Amino acid sequence: MAEIVKLRPAEDPDEVLKHATGVYEEVLVLGWTKDGALQMRSTLGMEAGDILLVIELSKKMLLEEIIE
Repeated sequence: MAEIVKLRPAEDPDEVLKHATGVYEEVLVLGWTKDGALQMRSTLGMEAGDILLVIELSKKMLLEEIIE
């Protein structure tokens, strides 16, 4: 599991998005806007349940990474 969780941080959010181009089938993007608001965007195929599942699986992966 640790391999999946490896974050690839970058200083510029646009750089992160650029490197994700063409890699994913469906996407969920979470982030803070420049005015401090939390926003979430996803591809059309993702319904609320799918989004919740992605968030919960991501939390689990991050916690497992921290514990290891």
